Parts: sequence; structure tokens; C-alpha cells
Amino acid sequence: MTTDIITNKYGEAFKKVALKDLKKGDEFKRKPDALKNFYKGHYNRKCSFYPTPTYTCVADNDVWGSGVEINARSYVYIDASGATNFSEVL
Repeated sequence: MTTDIITNKYGEAFKKVALKDLKKGDEFKRKPDALKNFYKGHYNRKCSFYPTPTYTCVADNDVWGSGVEINARSYVYIDASGATNFSEVL
């Protein structure tokens, strides 16, 4: 598990972690300077629809809850003090 501390242009501190290391419902950003937050959802294993394993992640302002598939091997950014979990929302 990687624990690089990164400060964005707004002065907020983030840790760079692997998406697979987060729990379902954890809040993260795809880039340190991003304005949109995402919540980790369910796992999609490799199949004919998904050539690589992914996680379905829902944006915080997505009213329909459709989500986006993010590669399971990607790195994301969480708050330096730790990820906030919203598992009751998902």
C-alpha cells in the first residue's frame, strides 16, 4: 500500500492509495486537484463486458447514481487523515 502525501493547489493534503485497498463506500478523488468526489462501489470482475477488473464508483453529485467504472489497479487520492466511509449511502 502506497502512502505518498500530496498537497494540491488549494492547500489540501491527500494520500495516494490504490483503489483496491479502499473499503466499499470510501470517499476519494481521482486527481488531487479534482473538484468531484467519488464513492467506491461494487467490484466488476474481468469478463466480456469488462476486459480488466473494475470498480463501479459513484460521484457525489450524481443524482441518478449510475456511476463510472474505474480500473481496479488505478491509484486515487484520499484525505491525509484517512478515507471517510459512506457505506450506508451505497
